[in-house]
Amino acid sequence: MTRNLVSLIFLILLELIAGRAQSQDIYYLYDGATFQVLHENPANARHVHWQIWLYEQPVHIGNYTSGLPYSRWGLIEGGSAASVVQQLGVFRGFEQAYLNFFGPGSWGRYTYRNSVGPVAITDQAFEMQSSAPISQPDLSYRLKGIVNAVQPSLENNENKDPNSPVKEYFDHIRDLLKQTARLCSQLAKIHTQPHIINDEIVSIQTGVLQAEKDVPKITSVLPSVKLPTSSAWMSHTEWAGSDGTVQVAISETGSGVTVEQSWTGGNGSMAGTFILTIIPYKDIGSVQLQAPMGSNDGRWTIQLQSSGNRFTEVLTSPERNTTKGILRAVNYTSANAFVYLVFFNSADVKDAYSYFLYHKQLGR
Repeated sequence: MTRNLVSLIFLILLELIAGRAQSQDIYYLYDGATFQVLHENPANARHVHWQIWLYEQPVHIGNYTSGLPYSRWGLIEGGSAASVVQQLGVFRGFEQAYLNFFGPGSWGRYTYRNSVGPVAITDQAFEMQSSAPISQPDLSYRLKGIVNAVQPSLENNENKDPNSPVKEYFDHIRDLLKQTARLCSQLAKIHTQPHIINDEIVSIQTGVLQAEKDVPKITSVLPSVKLPTSSAWMSHTEWAGSDGTVQVAISETGSGVTVEQSWTGGNGSMAGTFILTIIPYKDIGSVQLQAPMGSNDGRWTIQLQSSGNRFTEVLTSPERNTTKGILRAVNYTSANAFVYLVFFNSADVKDAYSYFLYHKQLGR
């Protein structure tokens, strides 16, 4: 009895290993009639049409292969095995983030979890498919862009409202993904009437355009980043070359922040200079992160750009004695479209970037 139990466990493990290899390491070839394992290296394969087939339930290859193209609910297309695998990973990630946020069972029956492929499609099989003018690469690129923009909003926030008003938006993205995959599958099976296909394509493109426009509305409710837990980045020192060093202090004002910069040292041209910049959250138009330019530079720069109303800047500087002469005192107020913050600590710049992006998305 013990030997039988061990044998049974061993067989189960073999089946699990085989199933895992089947889903991850095996590539397939479809010529329009037969479905078989692709024995050549996919990276060297001459095939330029690749697909991943999607199913409502797990599929066991070997039980039936002739019905595989007809039982799928959708497919993903691309010009290489790597491209379709990458697309599948993106859309699976969004599905999982959606389920984690809205709860099990909320996604529906048309899932990205059960897939077969990558499948190389022969030229003969591809020519048998409908030649409808759907721009799949462009559409896929735009859908991936939307998913990448809003998925962090699901991952970095908690759903505290079962009737969350943002669910309609994420449902819209989910339905666009399903609609596109389903249409691609239909085009690969039959020659549908062109006007029906065109109407479906226009519907998808219109939906994608609306979803792209609505991204800022979603991030204003669910920011794509979390507020940093540390405030150490708000007080730091910048090195300004011959101008000396700059002590930077950032303080919250409720509706924005103030940035105080004080110069010391250097050749004296900036010694004693003090700049106060007022940055309302609602006026932040963009937050850009610039990596160090060279291996010996080490400076990370955050660029804040105003969205319309420029940032108020008050500069005061005493009379300064330099090797080139005396610089007179300065005291004036101006408005600037850009503010630059320099960091030498990667943790600090990460916190600063998350902080400003969070408030830029909220607008408050």
